[in-house]
Amino acid sequence: MALTATVTPGKTFVGSELVTNSKLNQLAAPTVTITGTADAAAITNNSVTALKGAYGPWFYCVDGGTANAHDLTAAASATTLPTTLVAGQEFAYTAATTNTGAVTVAISGIGGTVALTKNGSTALTAGDVRSGQLVWVRYDGTQMQLATPNGQPRLDRFAPTATSATAYTATFAPTLTALTNGTRVLVRWHATNTSTATFAPDGLNAKAITKAGDTALSAGDVVLNQISELVYDSTLDHWLLTGAGSSAVRSTVPVRQCVLSCSGDGTTGLPNYMVASTTTAIGFQNCDTTNLVMAFAYGYDTAGAVDYVAVLNTNTSSVWTGLNGVSTTYYLYADRDISTGAITYDKTTTRPIYTHVPGTGNNTYIIPQSKMVNGSSTAIQRLFLGEIATSAGSVISTITPYMPRGQYVSPETSFPQSTAGNATVTLTHQLGLMPAQVRWVIRNTTAQHNYTVGDELEAYSTYSGANVLPYGWLVPVTSVTALACVLPWASVGVVLQVVNKTTYASDQTITTSSWRLVAYAGRGW
Repeated sequence: MALTATVTPGKTFVGSELVTNSKLNQLAAPTVTITGTADAAAITNNSVTALKGAYGPWFYCVDGGTANAHDLTAAASATTLPTTLVAGQEFAYTAATTNTGAVTVAISGIGGTVALTKNGSTALTAGDVRSGQLVWVRYDGTQMQLATPNGQPRLDRFAPTATSATAYTATFAPTLTALTNGTRVLVRWHATNTSTATFAPDGLNAKAITKAGDTALSAGDVVLNQISELVYDSTLDHWLLTGAGSSAVRSTVPVRQCVLSCSGDGTTGLPNYMVASTTTAIGFQNCDTTNLVMAFAYGYDTAGAVDYVAVLNTNTSSVWTGLNGVSTTYYLYADRDISTGAITYDKTTTRPIYTHVPGTGNNTYIIPQSKMVNGSSTAIQRLFLGEIATSAGSVISTITPYMPRGQYVSPETSFPQSTAGNATVTLTHQLGLMPAQVRWVIRNTTAQHNYTVGDELEAYSTYSGANVLPYGWLVPVTSVTALACVLPWASVGVVLQVVNKTTYASDQTITTSSWRLVAYAGRGW
C-alpha cells in the first residue's frame, strides 16, 4: 500500500506583515490532503500477516492446555491469528497450571507444537511457570522463549518443617511437584535433629540430608528454629545442606559437663544460686544478676566435641519439689531436650556415677566419651547441679550447689588450736564426685618472714619445730563429699616453722594467726 499526506498551512506571514488574532487563528488551521491507495485486506479485524508478524505484534491468548502442554487460543479481541509462526512474534497468556517439567506450546494449531524454553534453549524445570502467572513468550524461529522471568527464582520456596527430628517434611506454596538437579528450598527446622535425617517436601519421596558434600548429618547439625537452605543433587540423590551445620549454636566450652558460671557468696566465694523455697522445695536465686550458665556435654562427632550451653537469667521458686524424705539425700539435675533445647528439672535419691569404664547404668557419666547415659548406651543431656539433705523431721537441712567448672577452692580456715593431740580440718568440697586432685596450702594473711599477704606454701613445706615432723598430713580422701587435713599438735607449745622467703633461713617459726589453711580440689577432667 502507498498513502501520502500533504499538509498546507492555513496562513503564512511575510516579513513586514502585521500580526492579528484573526491571522493567528488561520495559522492554527492547516489543510491535510491524503492521496494514494490502501491495502484494505491488511487492516481487516485483527488479522496478522507474515509482514506484520515480522514486526512482532502480540496477542493475548487463553491457555486451555495441561501443565506441560500449553494450548493457546486467541482472546475475543483477536479473532484471527496468523497462519504461520514468524520469528519475533509475541504472545501473552495466563498459565492455567504450574508446570512439572519441560513445556510445549501450540497456538490454535498454527505452526505445530514447539518447545517453551528459558535462557535461550534451556528446557523449563518444575515450577518455572506457575498457575495464574502472566506469561509472555516470543517465537525465535525454532521455539518459544520465556520473555518474562521464570516463576521459580533461586530461593522462593520457604516453609517450616514438620513430622519428626529424623524424617522431616514440609509443605510449600506453590507445591514442589518434582525434584530436578539444583532444586532449592529454604526451611525453618521445627526440631533439632537427633541423628541422620531425611527430607520429603510436598509428599515426594524422602531423600537423605547430607553436609559437606556427602557426609550424613550428626545429632545437632540442624537445630530448632534455625533457617537452612537445601539443594537437591540428582547425582547423589540427596538434599545438600549448604554451608556449615549448626556450629554457631554448638559451643566451645572451657570445661565440659558442669556449671560454667553462677552467683557466689561474697565472703567465701562458694556458689549460692540455690535457695529453699519451702521446707520441702528448692528454687533459684541471684540468677537475674549473675546468670546461671550450664554446659551439657553430648559426646563427639566428626567436627569434634559436642556441647550445648543453657543460660538461666530468672529466679524461680520451687523448681525441685517433694523433697520430704526422712534423712534423705536428693541429687538435683537439669535435663536439656535434644530436639528443642528446653530445660526441665528433676531429682533422684541415687548419686550419679562418673567412670572411665563404659556402661549403661542410670545417671552414668562416661568420662572418656563425655556423655551421660541412663539405662542404655544412648546419650542424654543431663547435668547434676547439686544435692540437698533432709533432716529426721523431713525438712531440708543442707543445700550443696556444686562448684562451677568442677573446681573447689575452700574459704580461708583458721588453724584449730589444740593443747595436745592431732587436730583435723574437714571441708565439704562441693564437687559431687570423688576429687582426682587435692592440694592443701597455708596462705599468708599478715606479712611474716618476707612472705606477703596472699603468698601460699604447700602444707608439706612446713614442719614442727618440736618434733621435726612434716606438717599438714593429708588423710586419704575416702568421701565424695569431704576433704580432711591432720595437724600434728603432738604436745603443748608445738610450733610450726618455714624457710624464710628471701634469706632461705630455716626454722622460722610462724604465727598461726598470720596464716590460714586453704584447700584446692578438682575432679580431674
